[in-house]
Amino acid sequence: MTRTAIVFNVLLLAGCAARASGVYRYDVKRGTDLEKELGYTLSVQEANDESRSQGMDAVLPIEGPAPDYSIKFRAAAGAKLKDLFELDLSLNDAKSTLLRVPLAIRSRWNRENEIDIRFSIKKELINQALLILRCAPPTRIHPETSYLIHLGDYAPANANAVPSPTPRSTLVPGPYHVIRLATAEDTGEEVAMLDFKVFKSVEALKQHIAKFPWGSEVLFQRWLGPTGGPGWNNKFIKATDELKTFCGEHHITFTLSAVQPYY
Repeated sequence: MTRTAIVFNVLLLAGCAARASGVYRYDVKRGTDLEKELGYTLSVQEANDESRSQGMDAVLPIEGPAPDYSIKFRAAAGAKLKDLFELDLSLNDAKSTLLRVPLAIRSRWNRENEIDIRFSIKKELINQALLILRCAPPTRIHPETSYLIHLGDYAPANANAVPSPTPRSTLVPGPYHVIRLATAEDTGEEVAMLDFKVFKSVEALKQHIAKFPWGSEVLFQRWLGPTGGPGWNNKFIKATDELKTFCGEHHITFTLSAVQPYY
């Protein structure tokens, strides 16, 4: 189930009360073993860059930067997160917590196996924002464990983050990777283009995707067929489910779109 939350630039007069002491808190640093053990995927992308990567500017160009970042977070309830019961968003300043709200809740009656959240946040707030994964077994005997994820660590402007350039203004791939289909002019062979490289087989394409860091996003632009559905006569389109499963196994977000074929 996917939930969408929009975060506005709101100033609160009072901070949240401090939690009781029986909580183990862990700061999750990007690229660490703990991040990999938690197994979540997280992307922080300039909102207009995300729209461009999805081909939304094909008819009406999207000019300039957006005031917001687009956040996508996904986590499976397993391993260290098997007792996950809540995902919170927290905004903090140097002195206290300004805002803390739940974005997703798993109860004993509604224990979904996956949390999938998308929301937007003002760019000036990104370094104040935390995602907090709260874990505790149903019984109160055991203390709560919280994992704190700093969204600023994943922002394009951060030195630790993967660069997020605009696709039309640079030749350096960003945190999104767009698969486009084509036909070789000399041989008529079906090929796929990704990160400015040409792939003649699905297996070669998968080997390239496997090198992406955790939390990356792949957008697959499939051709529209005569009935409005995808053109299934293409070998790469036929491998859609295979590519989707492969990306999931490598903690990569796989998104589909449909475009008119190029002749």
